[in-house]
Amino acid sequence: MKKVLLTIIMLAGIISAQAQTEKSDRRIDINALAKQYVKSNEDVTLKILSPDKVLITECKDGYTIEVKGKGEERWKDYDIKITHIISGSSETHMTTAGGKEYDLERGALFLDADRIVLRKAPQQNSILVIKQGDDGYRLKIEQKSSSKESRTAYRETDTSWDFNIPFKNVGKEKTSVYRPQSRFSLNILSDLEFGMGLVSAHSQADGMDVGFDNAGWEFILNNIINWEYRPFKRTYLSLGFGVDWRNYRMKGDNRFLKEDNKLIVAPYPDGADVNFSRVKVFSMTLELMLRQGFNKHVAIEVGPVVNFNTHASIKTRYSTGKGKDKERFKETSSNIHQKPVTVDFKAGLIINPIEFYFKYSPTNTLDTDYGPEFKSMSAGIIIGL
Repeated sequence: MKKVLLTIIMLAGIISAQAQTEKSDRRIDINALAKQYVKSNEDVTLKILSPDKVLITECKDGYTIEVKGKGEERWKDYDIKITHIISGSSETHMTTAGGKEYDLERGALFLDADRIVLRKAPQQNSILVIKQGDDGYRLKIEQKSSSKESRTAYRETDTSWDFNIPFKNVGKEKTSVYRPQSRFSLNILSDLEFGMGLVSAHSQADGMDVGFDNAGWEFILNNIINWEYRPFKRTYLSLGFGVDWRNYRMKGDNRFLKEDNKLIVAPYPDGADVNFSRVKVFSMTLELMLRQGFNKHVAIEVGPVVNFNTHASIKTRYSTGKGKDKERFKETSSNIHQKPVTVDFKAGLIINPIEFYFKYSPTNTLDTDYGPEFKSMSAGIIIGL
């Protein structure tokens, strides 16, 4: 009798433990499993059964997998994005079955898959999508690398907005000229671009000689704050706030000279040893660009740049005389009546990560009631930081 009671108690304990385990398992939703999968540094697998939607898109050095589905209860619904990035010397193999072709650069969409299996290891990642039956299919992507610096990023995609700040949103593929992400994004200091170019002028007043060969320069810092709208995968509209320094440098027989509250172009004194004469303009900029990508690495963009010119100055250096009689001169002024707002039209060719740009302005740089007429041109390169 005691043995029978002991057996019943043990069976009851096992049944209770199994019930608790099953209940515990049911409370682990896909969102939690996906986060555990991404955080793990070991050989790990994530299996998702009967997803409503699977989208696999090729990105720089890897793949982005978006998976959406519904659980038995509302809090179990999932809408996640996982990005496999593999570094170093790598190779990728793709095998398919079911007679279908997949363009992973545009994105492969599956709406009736039976399961998706993700696996990652230090030097290998894989994606497997399967549907059974007569109309079934199978897609397997394997990535192998000699490097152990591979990484995996995770993001829930329950919104059409991205908000990115430095050192936080590691999943963003900045190395691609188009971005398989949310339709809208706001980036603060996370999409910076630095540019440097040469400056020239057109429609110049008589006596001016500002050209690309005069070593005038332009420094650009773009996208301190940047907003993007992506209506199509390779097409997006961006509005970025930045700053710009331009140095219009003139050599030759004439100089910029402040005289009676006006800036004029005047000759140097006789026998002067000329160094340079320049106008420098500092601006805050709003850049509205329409970008069209052709593949992951090549794109073009065009659009206006509005310059809010907050400061301008002149500086001229020359000397007269020789030997002990040599005298050096530096003429400066910070009140030269620049136009408060000017507009450039910019065109750029992007061969990632470098952009070659050209800017042309139809507006005068200075207020012509107080200074000589000239309009700006510049050309150079921009590099994403």
